Amino acid sequence: MVTSTQLAPQSLVARIIEEIESNPEAQRLLLRALLTEEFLRVPERLDRIESELRVAKDERAEMRNDIAILKADSEVLKRDSAILKGDSLEIKLHRRVRSLVSQRLGLRRARIMQSAVQDTRPALSDAVEDAQANGVITDEQEIRIDATDIIMSALRKSDGSRVWVAMEVSNNVGQSDIERAREAADALNMVFSEDAEGVVAGYRIHDLDMERADRLGVHTIIVPIPQLPPDSE
Repeated sequence: MVTSTQLAPQSLVARIIEEIESNPEAQRLLLRALLTEEFLRVPERLDRIESELRVAKDERAEMRNDIAILKADSEVLKRDSAILKGDSLEIKLHRRVRSLVSQRLGLRRARIMQSAVQDTRPALSDAVEDAQANGVITDEQEIRIDATDIIMSALRKSDGSRVWVAMEVSNNVGQSDIERAREAADALNMVFSEDAEGVVAGYRIHDLDMERADRLGVHTIIVPIPQLPPDSE
Protein backbone atom coordinates (compact mmCIF):
# COMPACT_ATOMS: atom_id res chain seq x y z
CA MET A 1 0.00 0.00 0.00
CA VAL A 2 1.43 3.38 -1.06
CA THR A 3 0.92 6.27 1.24
CA SER A 4 1.51 9.94 0.43
CA THR A 5 2.97 12.45 2.74
CA GLN A 6 1.00 15.68 2.88
CA LEU A 7 2.96 18.90 2.85
CA ALA A 8 2.33 21.49 5.48
CA PRO A 9 -0.06 24.22 4.25
CA GLN A 10 2.68 26.86 4.19
CA SER A 11 4.98 24.63 2.19
CA LEU A 12 2.21 23.68 -0.16
CA VAL A 13 1.31 27.31 -0.86
CA ALA A 14 4.98 28.19 -1.31
CA ARG A 15 5.43 25.36 -3.80
CA ILE A 16 2.29 26.32 -5.69
CA ILE A 17 3.44 29.94 -5.91
CA GLU A 18 6.83 28.83 -7.15
CA GLU A 19 5.26 26.71 -9.87
CA ILE A 20 2.79 29.39 -10.85
CA GLU A 21 5.43 32.10 -11.13
CA SER A 22 7.43 29.95 -13.49
CA ASN A 23 4.41 29.14 -15.66
CA PRO A 24 2.30 32.17 -16.79
CA GLU A 25 -0.24 29.94 -18.49
CA ALA A 26 -0.78 28.13 -15.21
CA GLN A 27 -1.51 31.50 -13.58
CA ARG A 28 -4.43 32.10 -15.93
CA LEU A 29 -5.82 28.61 -15.36
CA LEU A 30 -5.52 28.92 -11.62
CA LEU A 31 -7.30 32.25 -11.55
CA ARG A 32 -10.11 30.83 -13.68
CA ALA A 33 -10.39 27.87 -11.29
CA LEU A 34 -10.39 30.02 -8.14
CA LEU A 35 -12.40 33.04 -9.27
CA THR A 36 -15.89 33.32 -10.71
CA GLU A 37 -16.58 34.78 -14.15
CA GLU A 38 -17.74 38.01 -12.52
CA PHE A 39 -14.37 38.53 -10.83
CA LEU A 40 -12.48 37.66 -13.97
CA ARG A 41 -14.31 40.44 -15.86
CA VAL A 42 -13.55 43.09 -13.22
CA PRO A 43 -10.51 44.59 -15.04
CA GLU A 44 -12.49 44.88 -18.26
CA ARG A 45 -15.34 46.54 -16.41
CA LEU A 46 -12.99 48.92 -14.64
CA ASP A 47 -11.55 50.00 -17.99
CA ARG A 48 -15.04 50.58 -19.32
CA ILE A 49 -16.08 52.54 -16.24
CA GLU A 50 -12.99 54.75 -16.48
CA SER A 51 -13.75 55.42 -20.12
CA GLU A 52 -17.37 56.27 -19.34
CA LEU A 53 -16.29 58.58 -16.52
CA ARG A 54 -13.96 60.44 -18.88
CA VAL A 55 -16.79 60.86 -21.39
CA ALA A 56 -19.19 62.00 -18.65
CA LYS A 57 -16.62 64.53 -17.43
CA ASP A 58 -16.22 65.93 -20.94
CA GLU A 59 -20.00 66.07 -21.38
CA ARG A 60 -20.44 67.91 -18.09
CA ALA A 61 -17.84 70.47 -19.14
CA GLU A 62 -19.57 70.89 -22.49
CA MET A 63 -22.94 71.17 -20.75
CA ARG A 64 -21.64 73.90 -18.44
CA ASN A 65 -20.36 75.77 -21.49
CA ASP A 66 -23.72 75.36 -23.25
CA ILE A 67 -25.55 76.61 -20.17
CA ALA A 68 -23.36 79.70 -20.08
CA ILE A 69 -24.08 80.35 -23.76
CA LEU A 70 -27.81 79.80 -23.23
CA LYS A 71 -27.84 82.23 -20.33
CA ALA A 72 -26.14 84.87 -22.46
CA ASP A 73 -28.55 84.23 -25.35
CA SER A 74 -31.47 84.39 -22.93
CA GLU A 75 -30.43 87.85 -21.81
CA VAL A 76 -30.20 89.02 -25.41
CA LEU A 77 -33.59 87.51 -26.24
CA LYS A 78 -35.15 89.06 -23.17
CA ARG A 79 -33.81 92.42 -24.18
CA ASP A 80 -34.86 92.08 -27.82
CA SER A 81 -38.34 90.79 -26.95
CA ALA A 82 -38.86 93.75 -24.69
CA ILE A 83 -37.78 96.03 -27.54
CA LEU A 84 -40.12 94.31 -29.99
CA LYS A 85 -43.06 94.04 -27.60
CA GLY A 86 -46.01 96.16 -28.69
CA ASP A 87 -45.56 98.62 -31.54
CA SER A 88 -42.67 98.28 -33.94
CA LEU A 89 -39.86 100.81 -33.90
CA GLU A 90 -41.21 102.37 -37.07
CA ILE A 91 -44.57 103.01 -35.42
CA LYS A 92 -42.95 104.30 -32.24
CA LEU A 93 -40.75 106.66 -34.25
CA HIS A 94 -43.76 108.04 -36.06
CA ARG A 95 -44.69 109.99 -32.93
CA ARG A 96 -41.41 111.93 -32.84
CA VAL A 97 -39.67 111.34 -36.14
CA ARG A 98 -40.25 114.89 -37.34
CA SER A 99 -38.46 116.43 -34.38
CA LEU A 100 -35.64 113.85 -34.50
CA VAL A 101 -34.98 114.38 -38.20
CA SER A 102 -35.42 118.15 -38.00
CA GLN A 103 -32.80 118.40 -35.27
CA ARG A 104 -30.41 116.01 -37.02
CA LEU A 105 -30.64 117.64 -40.47
CA GLY A 106 -31.43 121.25 -39.52
CA LEU A 107 -34.97 121.31 -40.92
CA ARG A 108 -38.29 122.99 -40.13
CA ARG A 109 -41.92 122.45 -41.06
CA ALA A 110 -41.33 118.75 -41.58
CA ARG A 111 -44.35 116.80 -42.82
CA ILE A 112 -44.71 113.04 -43.02
CA MET A 113 -45.71 112.11 -46.55
CA GLN A 114 -45.56 108.30 -46.19
CA SER A 115 -45.27 105.89 -43.28
CA ALA A 116 -46.62 102.62 -41.91
CA VAL A 117 -49.45 104.35 -40.06
CA GLN A 118 -50.80 106.70 -42.71
CA ASP A 119 -51.66 106.59 -46.37
CA THR A 120 -49.22 108.13 -48.80
CA ARG A 121 -50.19 111.73 -49.48
CA PRO A 122 -51.28 112.50 -53.05
CA ALA A 123 -48.60 115.16 -53.37
CA LEU A 124 -46.07 112.33 -53.20
CA SER A 125 -47.88 109.43 -54.84
CA ASP A 126 -49.11 111.44 -57.82
CA ALA A 127 -45.70 112.95 -58.49
CA VAL A 128 -44.03 109.53 -58.31
CA GLU A 129 -46.57 107.97 -60.66
CA ASP A 130 -46.17 110.81 -63.17
CA ALA A 131 -42.38 110.56 -63.01
CA GLN A 132 -42.52 106.83 -63.72
CA ALA A 133 -45.02 107.28 -66.55
CA ASN A 134 -42.84 109.97 -68.16
CA GLY A 135 -39.67 107.91 -67.88
CA VAL A 136 -38.06 110.15 -65.29
CA ILE A 137 -37.60 107.18 -62.93
CA THR A 138 -37.68 103.45 -63.55
CA ASP A 139 -40.20 100.92 -62.32
CA GLU A 140 -37.63 99.75 -59.77
CA GLN A 141 -37.17 103.28 -58.45
CA GLU A 142 -40.91 103.72 -58.10
CA ILE A 143 -41.07 100.47 -56.11
CA ARG A 144 -38.14 101.62 -54.00
CA ILE A 145 -39.95 104.84 -53.08
CA ASP A 146 -43.21 103.01 -52.33
CA ALA A 147 -41.35 100.58 -50.04
CA THR A 148 -39.50 103.26 -48.07
CA ASP A 149 -40.44 103.18 -44.39
CA ILE A 150 -40.87 106.91 -43.86
CA ILE A 151 -40.78 109.80 -46.34
CA MET A 152 -40.93 113.44 -45.25
CA SER A 153 -40.97 116.83 -46.86
CA ALA A 154 -39.40 119.79 -45.05
CA LEU A 155 -37.62 123.12 -45.42
CA ARG A 156 -33.99 123.77 -44.59
CA LYS A 157 -33.51 126.26 -41.79
CA SER A 158 -30.42 127.67 -43.48
CA ASP A 159 -31.98 128.82 -46.75
CA GLY A 160 -35.65 127.77 -46.77
CA SER A 161 -35.17 125.38 -49.70
CA ARG A 162 -37.36 122.27 -49.84
CA VAL A 163 -35.79 118.92 -49.02
CA TRP A 164 -37.14 115.38 -49.12
CA VAL A 165 -36.16 112.76 -46.57
CA ALA A 166 -36.16 109.00 -47.23
CA MET A 167 -35.82 107.02 -44.01
CA GLU A 168 -35.27 103.31 -43.42
CA VAL A 169 -35.97 102.04 -39.91
CA SER A 170 -34.56 98.86 -38.36
CA ASN A 171 -33.76 97.62 -34.86
CA ASN A 172 -30.26 96.75 -36.08
CA VAL A 173 -29.29 99.04 -38.93
CA GLY A 174 -27.25 97.27 -41.59
CA GLN A 175 -25.82 97.70 -45.06
CA SER A 176 -29.09 96.97 -46.87
CA ASP A 177 -30.94 99.66 -44.86
CA ILE A 178 -28.28 102.21 -45.73
CA GLU A 179 -28.32 101.34 -49.41
CA ARG A 180 -32.13 101.45 -49.59
CA ALA A 181 -32.20 104.89 -47.96
CA ARG A 182 -29.62 106.15 -50.45
CA GLU A 183 -31.50 104.71 -53.45
CA ALA A 184 -34.84 106.13 -52.28
CA ALA A 185 -33.33 109.59 -51.72
CA ASP A 186 -31.76 109.56 -55.19
CA ALA A 187 -35.08 108.56 -56.74
CA LEU A 188 -36.94 111.34 -54.87
CA ASN A 189 -34.37 113.83 -56.12
CA MET A 190 -35.15 112.76 -59.68
CA VAL A 191 -38.93 112.96 -59.12
CA PHE A 192 -38.98 116.48 -57.63
CA SER A 193 -35.69 117.95 -58.85
CA GLU A 194 -35.14 119.00 -55.23
CA ASP A 195 -32.64 118.00 -52.58
CA ALA A 196 -33.26 114.63 -50.97
CA GLU A 197 -31.54 113.13 -47.96
CA GLY A 198 -31.22 109.48 -46.95
CA VAL A 199 -31.60 108.61 -43.27
CA VAL A 200 -31.39 105.36 -41.29
CA ALA A 201 -32.66 105.00 -37.73
CA GLY A 202 -32.44 102.15 -35.25
CA TYR A 203 -31.37 100.95 -31.84
CA ARG A 204 -27.98 99.69 -33.01
CA ILE A 205 -25.53 100.20 -35.85
CA HIS A 206 -22.07 98.65 -36.22
CA ASP A 207 -19.09 100.97 -36.56
CA LEU A 208 -18.40 99.63 -40.06
CA ASP A 209 -21.97 100.42 -41.13
CA MET A 210 -21.66 103.87 -39.58
CA GLU A 211 -18.63 104.45 -41.80
CA ARG A 212 -20.52 103.05 -44.80
CA ALA A 213 -23.39 105.45 -44.16
CA ASP A 214 -20.96 108.38 -44.03
CA ARG A 215 -19.42 107.35 -47.35
CA LEU A 216 -22.84 107.17 -49.00
CA GLY A 217 -24.01 110.45 -47.49
CA VAL A 218 -26.71 108.79 -45.39
CA HIS A 219 -27.52 110.28 -41.99
CA THR A 220 -27.77 107.97 -38.97
CA ILE A 221 -30.04 108.32 -35.96
CA ILE A 222 -29.48 106.02 -32.98
CA VAL A 223 -32.64 105.59 -30.95
CA PRO A 224 -32.11 104.97 -27.19
CA ILE A 225 -33.02 101.41 -26.19
CA PRO A 226 -35.98 101.39 -23.80
CA GLN A 227 -35.04 100.73 -20.20
CA LEU A 228 -36.18 97.26 -19.16
CA PRO A 229 -37.88 96.67 -15.81
CA PRO A 230 -35.77 94.74 -13.25
CA ASP A 231 -36.28 91.00 -13.05
CA SER A 232 -38.80 89.94 -10.43
CA GLU A 233 -37.44 87.85 -7.58
